[in-house]
Amino acid sequence: MAVDLAVELVRGCSHADVMFLRAGGVTTPVSTDPVAVALGEAQGATGGGPCIMAATEEELVVANDLTADQRWPAFAGQACDLGVYSVVAYQLFLHRNDDDRFGALNLYGRSPDAFDEESIGLGEVFAAQCAASLAFAIAHEGAQAALQSRDVIGQAKGILMERHQLTAADAFDLLRTQSQQQNVKLRDLAQGVAETGSLPR
Repeated sequence: MAVDLAVELVRGCSHADVMFLRAGGVTTPVSTDPVAVALGEAQGATGGGPCIMAATEEELVVANDLTADQRWPAFAGQACDLGVYSVVAYQLFLHRNDDDRFGALNLYGRSPDAFDEESIGLGEVFAAQCAASLAFAIAHEGAQAALQSRDVIGQAKGILMERHQLTAADAFDLLRTQSQQQNVKLRDLAQGVAETGSLPR
């Protein structure tokens, strides 16, 4: 994975992670070690940091010396306590939909000015690799969800066909009508039918 290679190949990088910002807060699904996870949690707890800024605002955020950087004082103090004094964060371009994901690849250094221009440029290569891998994973996840929805709707149609002596088309129309009338997603309605054996009243 790109985060492991970044620690090996990017001069000055001692820890690395991929951070997601979603409605539920900050998550760190990929990291090289517990320190990287703790840094993500610190940014989530303080509500700011270079990685959050990269995920939501800037394509590239560089913090050369957290002891002097005034942008995120609460996070900077916690990072220094963890032995991290430099950060480079790269925005990851992820598919935007109803379940938006804002992401960043983050490289951490143990000393001020840990990253030179060459290191930052090499990090951009790893960010591009991360973005491509994550885009594929998200697309696969979406495809899996679509298949599961189709299976659940098929089960619900079968139940309604058997119970009410309906054709497949009529069973689907019934599901769709109920979904619209009750303002419930078709998949959620179908899941209920599959679990209970009948349409909700």
